[in-house]
Amino acid sequence: MKFDTSLINKKWVYLGLIALVLVVVSSVAAHSVGFNNASVLLYDKKVTADEIDGEITELRSELKNIEEKVEAMEEEESNKQAELDGLQMKYEEVSGLVSQKENIQKEIDTLVNQVDEKNGELKKISGEVSNKKSVLDKLNKGILAKKKEPRTLVAGVFEAGKDIPPGRYKVEPVNGFGNYFVNGGSKVNIILGRGDDLFLPEYVFELYEGDEIEATLSVKYTLVE
Repeated sequence: MKFDTSLINKKWVYLGLIALVLVVVSSVAAHSVGFNNASVLLYDKKVTADEIDGEITELRSELKNIEEKVEAMEEEESNKQAELDGLQMKYEEVSGLVSQKENIQKEIDTLVNQVDEKNGELKKISGEVSNKKSVLDKLNKGILAKKKEPRTLVAGVFEAGKDIPPGRYKVEPVNGFGNYFVNGGSKVNIILGRGDDLFLPEYVFELYEGDEIEATLSVKYTLVE
């Protein structure tokens, strides 16, 4: 902050002129002591010693007032400078906060970008997990037969729902070969066995409630999907 000192300079010039007048007046007054009726030329007027004393007193009073005004102005200047220093400190503090804000915003933007990237990766991984679950479900269905123990029936006649639960079965010969009929051969009519093209090593069909099974060999029944 630049404080205008032109007024102070003018006051000091004025003070110098008043001081010079006081010196001149004092000198004249010294030669006029004891002569109340004597007079001198001051400000183009003839004045007596008493009048000169009055002028001196008035000038001294004015000089004192001017000195007091100068002191007040100097104090005001000092206060303004202190205020300016305070504003400068606040400006520097605010500038620092603005800089910090910009840095924090950059960090926030970076974190937001990282979060977006992670969300993209998460979506991709979620899709992969979903696909894996779908494959797993299919595999689970495919190995459902392994979760349920196969059942073996010896040669003989059996009824679905009574001797064996209804369901989709894969039938296999336990050993040897033999005929295998369901409902008198109208539903299934095969020869189960291994080691010959005429035999079937396994056969899959749906067994319903009430179906009648006839087999001349032991058969293993495995539930399948």
